[in-house]
Amino acid sequence: MGAYDPAVFAAIDSLDLRARWVVEGYMAGMHRSPFKGASVEFAQHRGYVPGDDPRHLDWKVLGRSDRLVLKRYEAETDLGCTLCVDGSASMAYRGARAGVDKYRYAAVLAACLAWLVGEQRDRAGLVLFNQQAVVDHPPALQGQLTRICRALEAHQPALGTDAAKGLERLHAPATRRGLVVLISDLLDEPAAIAACIDRLRHHGHDLALVWVLDPDERDLRVEAVSRFQGLEGEGELTAEPRALRSAYAAEVERHRLEMATICRRRKLAFVECATDEAPHLPLNRLLLALHEERR
Repeated sequence: MGAYDPAVFAAIDSLDLRARWVVEGYMAGMHRSPFKGASVEFAQHRGYVPGDDPRHLDWKVLGRSDRLVLKRYEAETDLGCTLCVDGSASMAYRGARAGVDKYRYAAVLAACLAWLVGEQRDRAGLVLFNQQAVVDHPPALQGQLTRICRALEAHQPALGTDAAKGLERLHAPATRRGLVVLISDLLDEPAAIAACIDRLRHHGHDLALVWVLDPDERDLRVEAVSRFQGLEGEGELTAEPRALRSAYAAEVERHRLEMATICRRRKLAFVECATDEAPHLPLNRLLLALHEERR
């Protein structure tokens, strides 16, 4: 992939095309799938496709029928990947340095992950939430990438954030355990985020957090006296940004350290990204983090 140009990225209208551009341009063939389970309890066979690990071929079936099939294991058939995308109003923010707003950037990351999961013949799902689940597609195979992309494209960020309520289906008794990837600006109290994480872990899910911020939110590089408007009903504030910059940077760093600590203590993958960054970079960091967790 060449030099990243936010304007070119923003000019690609289709979410599916953006995902293809990211995945095929940079990620193809670079990593083994981190989405597979590791159980050794045999469940069923599936047909071999180029790129599959030949160590999982069933040689007895090959000897009897000349068919190439892989042994599937219980964890592989039970584990899906659910992509949880924050669709609240704060995700609509876009500063001058970013090609897209936080929500569109998060949607691209989710579509890329859905693409990768599908390419590995694993199941991808989507929970799009704000104060509740707006879209809930449980993990599936057939036609799922199209469903996920259409749902993400149709949504307009709105309302406040309540991850616990938005993701409550994932800790329902009937929900199968799997990998849950939360993609959000994490603009909530750390204690509330930790409680949501713990409920999902208690149900048996593996988790990863992707923290998406606009560059303005990371360093408050705004020079003139400005009016700041809360996107989730917090009201307005007129301030001189340079006077606030140091205190603001300290608050962002405090929140970052709290999120990192929450994830480290629970041994979860935690990836930070900004919307002026080429999307293959946080995707690559996430895949590497997931791979390290599963070693």
